[in-house]
Amino acid sequence: MYIDLAKVDEKGVVINDNIEFNDDYIKNTPIQKAENIHVEGRAYYSVTNEIVFDCKVNGSIVLLDALTLEPCDYPIDIEISEVLSENASEINSNELKKLDIMDILWQNIVLEVPISFRKDPNQKISMSGEGWELVDEEKKVVDPRLAPLLGLLDKEGKE
Repeated sequence: MYIDLAKVDEKGVVINDNIEFNDDYIKNTPIQKAENIHVEGRAYYSVTNEIVFDCKVNGSIVLLDALTLEPCDYPIDIEISEVLSENASEINSNELKKLDIMDILWQNIVLEVPISFRKDPNQKISMSGEGWELVDEEKKVVDPRLAPLLGLLDKEGKE
């Protein structure tokens, strides 16, 4: 999504659009898919001759559940306010004087991704399976094969 900087003035250019991110954006992130992303805002020149990009982004992204690894929708609702000077690399990198706001939008969406996400945090999960069991620190049980070693540790402590 490009903004023609020749059309930007103090009133600004109004943006009201649905956008889609291609696979290049999504790779190397925990986001599986970005759906129904709507951008509403404007880009304008401030009194200090800087380009200000203010917008509101909402939609949903698909993340994997931290325990079950099933895909889950995660709603996003972000307010973005970026200030770009005339010397910014995003502006001077092209000769047509167009600003690509997709990178700005994507960076702010990735910042909203939680470190760990559970679809239903109250869901009961299995604490054991075939050949394994989740051990709680308070209920720590000593493996019977290692029990003789505990006696050695006790003897060293007393000497």
